[in-house]
Parts: sequence; C-alpha cells; structure tokens
Amino acid sequence: MVDAPAESIPTFQYDEKSKTMTLGFSDLYIVSAQGHDVFALNLNTWEHTPPFYLDVEERQFVLQAATYLVSGHGAQLPEWVETEESEGRLTVLAERDGRYLVYSHDTTAVEEDEEPDGDTAEAKSAE
Repeated sequence: MVDAPAESIPTFQYDEKSKTMTLGFSDLYIVSAQGHDVFALNLNTWEHTPPFYLDVEERQFVLQAATYLVSGHGAQLPEWVETEESEGRLTVLAERDGRYLVYSHDTTAVEEDEEPDGDTAEAKSAE
C-alpha cells in the first residue's frame, strides 16, 4: 500500500557536481510493504539522471544497485528492507518509471566516524 503525497511543491535542492539531492522528510511519503514502512521519494517528474546521494536532513543515503518493481515486487522488497534494518541501515526508496530505486544509509558508519566530543576521526588524526 502506498500513501502517495498530496500534490505539493518539492523543497529539495540538487547539486549537479556532487550528484546530491538535499531534501527534507516533508518531501517523502510512506510505502508500506508487508508490515515494513519505508520513506519514498517521487522522482517520476525528475528529468535528470537519478541522484547518486540523497541528503535527508543531514543523513546521507547512497544509491544501491538493487531496484524493485513498484507494483508486483512481492516479498523481495520487504525482505530487503528487513535485512537492511537488521544490519543497522536505513532506507529510502525513489519511485521512477515503475521501479523503486534503493538508497541506503549506514547509521553505524556515522557513529564510528564521530568521537565522543563531536570531532570526526579524520579531524583527530590531522591534529
């Protein structure tokens, strides 16, 4: 089941150089698949190559190789989402031309890169 968003003006920005689309949760809608709710972005009217990165309120999601049919994805999509969640990754789907593109955010990678005082590991090594 898909709770498609009401017609609204998208608030995202796109950086061609970095291939990053910056957006907020208000630009997303929810896709429910066999008990799993996933945020999704409608890119059906996007006339460019899909972005490689989605920056959703400072969480960076990376485009994955997997795609799923919007209609008829069966159990594959929910199983994939469950696996991602069990491994500490969040997901966002991007609907485009009858398929879902899959973006993944590794929450554990972000936590490992940050020191308790908020500095990144890279900043510490430069000192």
